[in-house]
Amino acid sequence: LLLRNPWWARPFEIFSRLFGMPGQHGADPSMLLAFAVPLLFGYMFGDVGQGLVLAAAGFWLRKRMPVLRLLIPAGLSAAVFGLLFGSIFSVEHLIHPLWINPLEKPLVVLGVPLVGGVLFLTLGFALSALGAWWRGELGEWLATEGGFMLVYFGLLGLFLSLLGLVPGPAAALVAMAGAVIFAVGHARAEGHAIGALKALGELVERGMQILINTLSFARVGAFALAHAGLSSAVVALADAAGGTFGFLVVLALGNVLILALEGLVVSIQT
Repeated sequence: LLLRNPWWARPFEIFSRLFGMPGQHGADPSMLLAFAVPLLFGYMFGDVGQGLVLAAAGFWLRKRMPVLRLLIPAGLSAAVFGLLFGSIFSVEHLIHPLWINPLEKPLVVLGVPLVGGVLFLTLGFALSALGAWWRGELGEWLATEGGFMLVYFGLLGLFLSLLGLVPGPAAALVAMAGAVIFAVGHARAEGHAIGALKALGELVERGMQILINTLSFARVGAFALAHAGLSSAVVALADAAGGTFGFLVVLALGNVLILALEGLVVSIQT
């Protein structure tokens, strides 16, 4: 099997290959990852100056280490989020944020990635359904994975009902309907009622896993806050250094530290 993608998506094939080559009837997510990966990286590393430095480093080293080509879109995305967060080389008073200051509204910064996580996981369901359609197994998918998807949406609805955003009984009904579809679908696939009991056990385990996966997207916001906090600390130390020269030296060293330390950590989290 060979992957065939446009030039701008080829660097992101590394993620597909890490999980094994997609099968003949499987969806290659490389083109989607070409948007998702820079989006996640930029959100966690929002700074105009540092983002442009990373993009320049990726462009300079793209032939020596092809994997570093990923730094070009990631760095440009970080620069865009830097404009949204109002940060240039860790200094936050040079430009007004086009969106918000992360440290002033931390709950918003944490909440947005959770919504994004739900969208990413839902997109995963859609790709799974697409692969089933290509294999001619869409009916079976709807009777099993489709039920699990309804359970997931129902559980999300129950959480939103605690915030008063959706009616709780309707969300519970969706989750229960999904559980019934999932259990009956597995029972039919296995040809006996015991399959339904096994499916319910599997449903509990997978339900916990996907809820934990959803909550794990809060890390994206947490690292955005950590980046903003470290940037503020660097600027505070630079101010304490006294004088223009001392300020610039400490600020430069602090930015080098952020680029080296957080560049590695944010890459791993992405």
